[in-house]
Amino acid sequence: MKLNHSVLGLAAALVTIPSLGDGAHGSNTVWTTTDGHEIVTSNGECVRAFDFASLGRDSCHEPEMVEEMAEEMPEKMIEEVVPAPEKVILSVQTHAVLINFETDSAVLGMDAKAALNKLIARTQDVEQLLSVRVVGHADTRGETAYNLDLSQHRVDSIIQYLSGYGVKTSSSFAQGEAKPVLENGEENLAASRRAEVIIKTQVKTIN
Repeated sequence: MKLNHSVLGLAAALVTIPSLGDGAHGSNTVWTTTDGHEIVTSNGECVRAFDFASLGRDSCHEPEMVEEMAEEMPEKMIEEVVPAPEKVILSVQTHAVLINFETDSAVLGMDAKAALNKLIARTQDVEQLLSVRVVGHADTRGETAYNLDLSQHRVDSIIQYLSGYGVKTSSSFAQGEAKPVLENGEENLAASRRAEVIIKTQVKTIN
């Protein structure tokens, strides 16, 4: 094994450092310069001592260290919070109004239309309009057959008005003078000239 000329020029400055090995070959040595650098050949190998093999390797170079990759930490688990399902409650609501008429008339007055408009508003934004019922009445004056027809005309007036706002009547009855309104044993004629409008709606409530 040939040494570099520069290495031979440093021969006077060479020192030996005892190794930590204690093999049977005697004191194992690694050749270095006075400033602590290993002496290498032209091939980049350290100069070997006679018992260098007792160190367990052929060169003074440290064995290649393979750096272990740090184990990647698992990503932090993010638990998805699922909201509880909403509870839907369906309920039935009933609304009713009385519509009064003038004597011998089936014309809807301003008060009658205002009352019907409030009832129509009750049919908006509901889950379902279940039923619309109209029942017409008359007072006991006049002929029974005439009063029956008059109560039917009153029913028809209301059905037509509701229909104009998209509210369809599901049932209707003309009672005539069969159910007068009595107060203290006497008929209240103004109260008897009436029609009853009853609606039922299904309303959804979310809790």
